[in-house]
Amino acid sequence: MSGPAFRVALRARLPMTASVAVGLIAVLLATGALFPAVGHTFGKLNLPSGVARLLGGADYANPTGWFRSEIASIYGPLLVAAVTVTAAATTTAGEEEGGILALVLSHPVARSHLVASKAVAMATLALAVAAAAWIGLVSGVALAGGGISVARMGAFSLQLAGFGLAIGAIALAVGAGDGRRSLAVGTAVGVAVAGWLINGFATLVPAIAWSRFLSPFYYYARHDPLTRGVDLSGLAVLGAISVTLVAVGITAFRSRDLRA
Repeated sequence: MSGPAFRVALRARLPMTASVAVGLIAVLLATGALFPAVGHTFGKLNLPSGVARLLGGADYANPTGWFRSEIASIYGPLLVAAVTVTAAATTTAGEEEGGILALVLSHPVARSHLVASKAVAMATLALAVAAAAWIGLVSGVALAGGGISVARMGAFSLQLAGFGLAIGAIALAVGAGDGRRSLAVGTAVGVAVAGWLINGFATLVPAIAWSRFLSPFYYYARHDPLTRGVDLSGLAVLGAISVTLVAVGITAFRSRDLRA
């Protein structure tokens, strides 16, 4: 890994990540403060099972269901994926399109070390968003009256970081392998959205129920970390996806010419 490349990649995305972290904490505080007033009013919504699964169960009657439906099902994954995908695509394909990467590679830095440095920076940003989610959850749950243990909030944050890293690794592999930022972002976003839909609806059609195992969302949410704690096997799968995709990106970037 290249220390200077890591620091540059990290510094370039810190302002955006800080904004996301502050916004996430603010939303979690507001979500917690609203629960005593409106949570019990909604209760458990009577929705089709696939739609309810997309919304984290749509059970607003207790703090666990409230935060799962309001934050864990869509908002949290959306934010962490936005940070990692933007970081991965911008620091690989974005720099190549801007002519920056050619200047960087004119210095004595190996291509594999460069991509690895950007992957570590992306992982650091994902952990920063996950840490903000934990801080916001601890405070938000306290405002809501408690009901979720600190350990389970930590488990959710870990699963969130693993999900963000896996989706970001898609953008990094495509960006490093092809050099087009639009393709890197589009591919990662497409996989994330398709995975979210598959995780919600695949079990309704027995013929395609197996497809949920292809969704990163499945390994992020299947264990319901806010209720059951950390899912080690799910984290292992997300980690394996991330490492494999980073290795693919390194291999592809090492063996191709930069775009003019």
